[in-house]
Amino acid sequence: MANPEMETRTIRNFSLDFEPYVLDVFAEQHKVGVLTFKSSMHCSFIYDDKWMLDGFDISPHINVGRDVEENDINRFIQNLLPEGTGFKCLLNAFNISRLSVSGMLNHVLGESAGILHFESRESVTPAYLELTSQMLSKRLDTFSNVVIWNNQFRLNVAGVQKKLNVHHKSDRSFWLANKEFPSTHIIKFAEEEHSTIILNELLCMRLAKAIGLEVATVELLRVFDSHGKSKHSAISIERFDREALSNGTIRKLHIIDGCQALNLLPEHKYEQIFGRHPDVAHCRDGASLKALFAFARQHEFSHQNVMQMLSWVAFNLIVGNSDAHGKNISFFMDINGISLAPFYDILSIVFEARRINNLDTDLAMAIGDEFDSSNITAFHLLSFAEEVDVTPTQLKTVVEQVALDCKRLATPVLCSDESMSKAELENLAQLIIMINQRADYFLHQTSLFDEVKKALL
Repeated sequence: MANPEMETRTIRNFSLDFEPYVLDVFAEQHKVGVLTFKSSMHCSFIYDDKWMLDGFDISPHINVGRDVEENDINRFIQNLLPEGTGFKCLLNAFNISRLSVSGMLNHVLGESAGILHFESRESVTPAYLELTSQMLSKRLDTFSNVVIWNNQFRLNVAGVQKKLNVHHKSDRSFWLANKEFPSTHIIKFAEEEHSTIILNELLCMRLAKAIGLEVATVELLRVFDSHGKSKHSAISIERFDREALSNGTIRKLHIIDGCQALNLLPEHKYEQIFGRHPDVAHCRDGASLKALFAFARQHEFSHQNVMQMLSWVAFNLIVGNSDAHGKNISFFMDINGISLAPFYDILSIVFEARRINNLDTDLAMAIGDEFDSSNITAFHLLSFAEEVDVTPTQLKTVVEQVALDCKRLATPVLCSDESMSKAELENLAQLIIMINQRADYFLHQTSLFDEVKKALL
């Protein structure tokens, strides 16, 4: 068992010899402020005087014209850092302590989610390097990382899945991005044990778009080896926080994710912050649908935005996207305020669990106090409606519309522009069958609303 006193002493000593580390924060060419690390784990932030006159809040909790609390800026920064395999690669390759926020940030300076980038006196701009299919194929063949190139870490977005952000040129070539040529797309790769996840996400994202949800644009990407053989599949996702201008340059848009919106640490992206074990399941201080809808109303989201969020919840339930957590929803921020960004990372975890033993299908955020994705009833849906301040009629209308649209539009035609093998088409067919079954289930649950309401009176 670890000695708590020794651990505390180690953390304190880790900070004692730390020289203050200063980073300038920019929104494209405009200086936003100065970030100062007083230890490797903790930083302070001051807005630039000019930004205070002409700029906007980079977070609802980091306000222009007010003193910035260190806890608030630290939470904001930690949500910009990589997660999952990218996080492990960063720590191992550069011998960085997982406690060292400054050490990690030093490797993702040039670009982050949204508009911000960071500069120090020692900043070196990574090379703008073409990323060929053969280069990727070699890495994937040997299960090597895809985020470190020429001894530089090139992943600048959060998320657990294996991925890489790239600049996609008009000739359809991919390039490792830098400050001058920002990334426009994110490529996500499937681990060998999750090989079906790419087609799963492709279908679910395209179905979401077909039923009227605002979502990121996705494309199937084949990775070819030097002999022209397609050996790996990936999904290319167009970044919605980037806008291609007519002169060929890329404009960045500022976004925050749900954890930044709610002022939470990234590890609190799940509502049950310590997991579902009975001893700790009651600890529900993480991101929740109730908190996200309250945030939307606090910032006076349009009725259309709130209904989009409601449709997103319904769609996640119907396709079985149980892992829709606090970092899988984002919001635009600019001088005009805050609004809902397109949705992303939508796929059926429930479908993958049919093939992968012990894959957790509990909901990341509860519906009416229920986390079991296979046990959401009319009662839970009505409780959820009350929690997020929508009427039962509004929820019933949205769930039924989404369910009927899914039944009508969930067909292989959604992916007909992609060349697929017989096995891949069969996999899509099975996913479509499951979506139809879940749509029927939720249509039945909404038909019970009046009966359940009467029983509760």
